[in-house]
Amino acid sequence: MNVSKAFAIGITTIGFILFVLSQFLDSLSPLTWYFAIGSFIALSFVPNSRLIRVGFAAVALPIFIFFFTEFVSRTDVGNKSIDLTEDNRYTLSEGTRAILSELKDPVTINYYVTRDVDGTPSAYKRHIPRVDSFLRQVEGLANDKNITLNFIDPEPNTDEEDAALLDQVQQIPVTQDDKFLFGASISSLDKKTVIPFFAPSQETQLEFQLISAIAEVSRRETPVVGLISAHNLASGGQTNRGWLFYQLLQRSYDVANLGMMPIEALRTEYERRKWGDAPDYLDPEKIKVLLVIHPAGITPQTEFILDQYILRGGTVIACVDPLSLVAQQSGRPQIPGMPPQGGTPPSSSLPKLFKKHNIGFKESQVVIDRIYAPSNNPRILLLNEESMTAKDDISLSEIKNLAFLMSGGFTGENGKPMGPGLEVRKLVESSYKYTFVTDQTLNSPDAANQLRFALGSRREGNEKQTYVALLSGTFTTAFPEGDPSAKEGSDENETEEDKKEKTTAEALTTGIKAGNLYLFSDSDFLYDGMAYNARRMFNTQVVEPITNNGAFMFNILDQAVGSEHLVGARARAEVYRPFTVLKELEAESERKSKENLDKLQAKEERIEKEFQQIRSQMSSAQEAQMSPELQAKRDEYIKNKVQIQKDRREEKKAHQGRVDLLKANIFWSNILYMPLGVIVIGLFVFVWRKQQTKAR
Repeated sequence: MNVSKAFAIGITTIGFILFVLSQFLDSLSPLTWYFAIGSFIALSFVPNSRLIRVGFAAVALPIFIFFFTEFVSRTDVGNKSIDLTEDNRYTLSEGTRAILSELKDPVTINYYVTRDVDGTPSAYKRHIPRVDSFLRQVEGLANDKNITLNFIDPEPNTDEEDAALLDQVQQIPVTQDDKFLFGASISSLDKKTVIPFFAPSQETQLEFQLISAIAEVSRRETPVVGLISAHNLASGGQTNRGWLFYQLLQRSYDVANLGMMPIEALRTEYERRKWGDAPDYLDPEKIKVLLVIHPAGITPQTEFILDQYILRGGTVIACVDPLSLVAQQSGRPQIPGMPPQGGTPPSSSLPKLFKKHNIGFKESQVVIDRIYAPSNNPRILLLNEESMTAKDDISLSEIKNLAFLMSGGFTGENGKPMGPGLEVRKLVESSYKYTFVTDQTLNSPDAANQLRFALGSRREGNEKQTYVALLSGTFTTAFPEGDPSAKEGSDENETEEDKKEKTTAEALTTGIKAGNLYLFSDSDFLYDGMAYNARRMFNTQVVEPITNNGAFMFNILDQAVGSEHLVGARARAEVYRPFTVLKELEAESERKSKENLDKLQAKEERIEKEFQQIRSQMSSAQEAQMSPELQAKRDEYIKNKVQIQKDRREEKKAHQGRVDLLKANIFWSNILYMPLGVIVIGLFVFVWRKQQTKAR
């Protein structure tokens, strides 16, 4: 007996023994069939007959391939994949990996999916394997195997279906009699959240849906976010149940509605959370971040509270607005040229803080940006990655697009930079081709023509406007004289020493910790229709992002409350892809066309001026009495006028022709480059192989 045959017999014997033991030992039972297949394959090497070996191989090979594939699919190796998408859409972010690696408490995911239902939409059939794979990947990355994943197929009229309904997973009717379940419940200790169903249209939001749910149930304390706004975000919006952004904010954070007089509301907030007695200032240890949305009509006292909050190391996210559409809709119809007719003032700012930190912001003046404005509505700014200049800022991670409505801009005043003594990061900036228009221009009956004129007269300077900025560091107070309310409410019998001691004890003049001030030059960007849309799907309201506006704000909020892990998992979908290169080329063609049209306009004005000198002679003379000289000049004038009009039309046609040619070139180049490249490579390989053949 040769060595190979003895080895095969040994493997067969060991496999057979393990197969028998697996029938009695639970620890070996999952590997029962692998032992049997291994023994069978080893046994095929024992006979001397080649025919018998071929028979063994014919049976063993497909069985081995099947079980090997099944084994690999159940391991982390089987879930490995190569992500070749441009934006790494299917690669888990570092934040996701950090959340999974830091899990301390066990998390249970009950994943419900009805797999065998006739009539299941094809989009769901394609989406199911994607969710299966992602959940296995999440389970494998969890710290200390703290995630328990239960795959449940809820057949009709079973306990599994009842469990899915108790977990509030949405039933989707696919036929008159059959229903389809495709959702999950995520729980940890006493906290639980539900994903009612996995919509295929939200495939690129899958990571955010699951990881944010895991982070939510594993977090023992919900961070408190203070809200200061002249708007009532808790009501109104598309659904009349509050802004969609506000609804999502409440799901992720404990929101403290402080109104425009935060100290007055503070006592109620402290009592509700059982924090004890409320102080007369905002404490960053209790309220992790302040979200200020359109602080129209803000008082010096409220600004002082924000100032002291920043000096204590707090983070303020201020969304001001030169002309808020939401505010305009809150009052009576606006009459052009007249002051606002009631309701919330349309313009908002932080005058004291802006003046102290040299922040220029033009109230009632809106930026019109040629590069980022769509041609049909220059009021809107469609901002892409080119405008996001702070590429390494974590808040912009995976953010592809933003949309602002009637936005302003921030710059340094008096030729000096913003925030002297502070670190200033300009997160989102304008192009160099912008100008300002007033609210009267925007609301005038001739607004469309006025805006076109504004775009035509755009400036091309060396300074950009900043749409989103971050000022961080150790701030100094904008109120060196102390609390403004102390002066108004001071006691006549109070001595100067008492006043000085009170001011010194209560008001900080220099920051005791590093603070942060985020500045947004628009507040409507979080409103319904700009950030999110709501639609009904069966019996559930689905909130869908239409831009990355909400994702950007949540990224900042996550960072501000001390958790950077969810940043980047919220915004994987590209809602639109603006053709920046094409718009640049169109702008260049438009510039050339405008130069030619300006020349024609100057020629026409010169002809008109020359003709004015003889117009009086022509009006005094009748047609029959006109001298041949006058008639010749009149005919020449008419001929030139007609020619100028013709040249104008030709120039406009030429401009449109250049634009069409640009689009055609881009279209055909994108289509033909790849086939041409393949043909060239193929020809090169053919010639090379031909040469190699001749050499032999």
